[in-house]
Amino acid sequence: MAVQYLVLDIGGTFIKYAIMDADAQFIERGKVPAATKDEAGTLEALADVRDAVVAYDYEGVAISMPGRIETATGIAHTGGAFRWVHEYPAAQKYGEVFGKACTIANDGKCAASAENWHGALEDVSNGCVLVLGTGIGGGIVIDNQVWMGATGGAGELSLFLTDHSAARNGIGWGNMDSLWTGRISASAITEKFAKAKDIESADGVMLFDAYEAGDADAKQVLDEFAINAATGILGLQSVLDLKRYAIGGGISARPETTQVIANAVDSVFDPGAGFLPFSKPEIVTCKFGNEANLIGALAFHLAK
Repeated sequence: MAVQYLVLDIGGTFIKYAIMDADAQFIERGKVPAATKDEAGTLEALADVRDAVVAYDYEGVAISMPGRIETATGIAHTGGAFRWVHEYPAAQKYGEVFGKACTIANDGKCAASAENWHGALEDVSNGCVLVLGTGIGGGIVIDNQVWMGATGGAGELSLFLTDHSAARNGIGWGNMDSLWTGRISASAITEKFAKAKDIESADGVMLFDAYEAGDADAKQVLDEFAINAATGILGLQSVLDLKRYAIGGGISARPETTQVIANAVDSVFDPGAGFLPFSKPEIVTCKFGNEANLIGALAFHLAK
């Protein structure tokens, strides 16, 4: 029998889990409610996962979770929706629940790891994954390795500055329009569409259906989204000169998402617009969707 691993994707609402083999094939999967309030609740939820897979003889545990995660040491400096997490020895504590060696990594970096291993970045050495959701998840791949940074904070592109006013007024969620997440995250563009239509809320389906139908407000929102995405990519290219950017998140299921970004990138990288000392990157769609965090967590565990 092939060696098996328990892989978890800890989110704010659910903990998704899977039994997988070393080729990232799914053998069993499920989910349990997450508990974000305190350590006791989280450990209890992990115990529920342990009990659900008690019939399997898995080799180790690989975990994707939010926050600034230092994978090499197993320390979660922060925990996203898990506000109680601060300088927390997550790999040790979570591993004790399962009685197995445990690897943890940031969920966005897991998505990048998955796409680098078997997905949209598999055939390039240098690239970036942009997961457009409530914020901007993902990560940067350099020489076929997810770039972690000094303490696991590299590639946190939600806070990528797109307006210098944030430097004066304070960087943070209260100054969203100055941050990349306030301009291209799925939550930002659906909120802008809802405001344009004077309705309480909107989702990606409503936005893209309206766009396909020729709605002027939807077109304006997506035109602004695309040029803001391309402008950020231009800034990243000036530092990183990456080969390819893979677009993920729920809205990436609509082909228009990747296409409008690619068109805007073509525009800002137009040779007629002026000399650029770095290359124009390829813009593609991520391969793995909702499975990316699980696949990437396994990749981190196997590589450790």
